[in-house]
Amino acid sequence: MSNLIKAEWFRLRHEGSVLKIYIFTAFLAVVSQFVGDDGIKINALNYFLHCSIAICLSVTSAAGFITSTFNSRLVNYEIMKGTPPIQMILSKLFVAITLVTVTYFIPSVILIEIFDGKKLTLSMVMLLFVCVVKVTVMALSICIIFKDAAGIVIFMLMFMMQTMPLVLLQNLAGINVVPLTSYLTTTQLMLIGNLSMLDMEEMSMPLSTEHTGIKIIISCIMLIAVIIPLAHKSLKDKWEIKLTNAA
Repeated sequence: MSNLIKAEWFRLRHEGSVLKIYIFTAFLAVVSQFVGDDGIKINALNYFLHCSIAICLSVTSAAGFITSTFNSRLVNYEIMKGTPPIQMILSKLFVAITLVTVTYFIPSVILIEIFDGKKLTLSMVMLLFVCVVKVTVMALSICIIFKDAAGIVIFMLMFMMQTMPLVLLQNLAGINVVPLTSYLTTTQLMLIGNLSMLDMEEMSMPLSTEHTGIKIIISCIMLIAVIIPLAHKSLKDKWEIKLTNAA
């Protein structure tokens, strides 16, 4: 699998300005999450208020660039060589998580530590990283399932609207969905922020703050247990559900 990882890095470094574009996008994601009403102010509060959008931007860019091999048919060479589907998936995931971690997550944490270090604890950083990994796995797997980098559009819609079904159930059907909200990534980011700085009473969606860390880890494990086998099956059985025409 190491050869697949090296091949991914080689392609990203030598395929035009792809890597430079991604690094610039990640830089924009880092900066954008610290923009508030008073301009750019680097602190933990601004981060937790805006990080879901920034994470989505960074992850979708990485997943889109890496899975563009399906659109350019380069991935066919891996298939023809008899590369096991699980190795293809894991190598792409490793590169995607590394990219997002190095260019987005670590710079964000460093900036907060420098300017507002007292607000961010080690447990918060660890839980944030789990959320970033979960989002990356989801975005990349969806692109693999659809055999198309355009799958990031579906991921973005799912990510931005994930709380909508619960809001409808809560407001229209009167069903208590509070126990379920802490299993969703966007609300989990708010819950992590609530450990020291956010006022949860101002949120439109009621959130349960009990056992936050355990629920975040469980939800990540559950997602990985479902979506990676699904991506594996899509490669193994050669599902054809591309969203765009191949180049």
